[in-house]
Amino acid sequence: MTPVIRNALAGLLLLTQTIQGMAMSKTDVNEAEVPEFKFTEHCAGRYQLELPADMKLIRSGYNDEQIVTSVYPPEEQVHDTAYHGEHRVEKWQARVEAERQKEIVETGYVHESLESSLKTLVFYADRRKIPGMREKPNRSHKFETFFLKDFPEVEQAIAIQGQGALGLVSRDEPDYKAIYRKRLARMQERAAAVEYHPWPHKKAGVCLDREFVVVNTVTPEREGYSMKFYNGQRSQFLLKAGTYTSKQRLKDVLSEASGMLAFLASSSMKVAGRKGRLFISDGKYSETEREFRWVATDGKVNSFRYGHLEIEGAIEMKDYPEMAPMSGTDVIVGLLKGVKERPYGMLDVKQ
Repeated sequence: MTPVIRNALAGLLLLTQTIQGMAMSKTDVNEAEVPEFKFTEHCAGRYQLELPADMKLIRSGYNDEQIVTSVYPPEEQVHDTAYHGEHRVEKWQARVEAERQKEIVETGYVHESLESSLKTLVFYADRRKIPGMREKPNRSHKFETFFLKDFPEVEQAIAIQGQGALGLVSRDEPDYKAIYRKRLARMQERAAAVEYHPWPHKKAGVCLDREFVVVNTVTPEREGYSMKFYNGQRSQFLLKAGTYTSKQRLKDVLSEASGMLAFLASSSMKVAGRKGRLFISDGKYSETEREFRWVATDGKVNSFRYGHLEIEGAIEMKDYPEMAPMSGTDVIVGLLKGVKERPYGMLDVKQ
């Protein structure tokens, strides 16, 4: 555990002991008697944080104007995600083919490139041939785009999908294939920016987990990401962030994030240098559980450094008996104080 987390939790423990009227004073507490908490450092988006060692990443997602990608645990079979082992490319190809087979109209691959580290598959779906819409003139051309960024030296790969809207080209465009090729080139360039860098590292951009990073040499027009951690019992921690181009939309998101909690007591608290409000409430099913949500209140439009930032979750103290006599509130505050802007995480950001 780093000194920051150790000191934050130890300090909260001392404060708790004093408030509870225990016999010992701050000067009476031997540092060796402070419980040893086991924590793991995580890279999450443009931030880094430390969580109890039993909290594992169960979902991570990223999107910008060009691509969408996600990471789930290796045993996850529902989502297209990171692939491991010798047959990772074949597994990805089978996944794409399964998606193609789901189409209810005629389809066919129009682009296949499997030689480089960035593998690309694109299939075309003739949407005019949906039953009841045959040859309907206003149906767009539809291209579905899939990438796999492969790292054979570590037998790892990550699936990336092109943004769906970029696959739609109006039928009144006479040179629709050329238009899509230009869009595909931009998506490929962006997908190539997803790299494998085990944490810790000093790469600019957005961490998907402790291995994959969207490395930005140039900041995208917008981005959104979220990472959820869970200990398999009742405690969880979710961080999500995003940029907004509309002041009204940012205002609405802030209202949605905090509006339902307005009836709860809240307190001002800075997290990772950001101003925000912290809401804490009792858990629904346990007297020793505390649910929380921290919402940044200093968000700005078209800003990555000051985009919308929200952290929420729950701490069940029965999951962590070694943290007694601290309260769930103490632990939540300590964890939030451990969230920091990642070194070089904002290197590509201009505002």
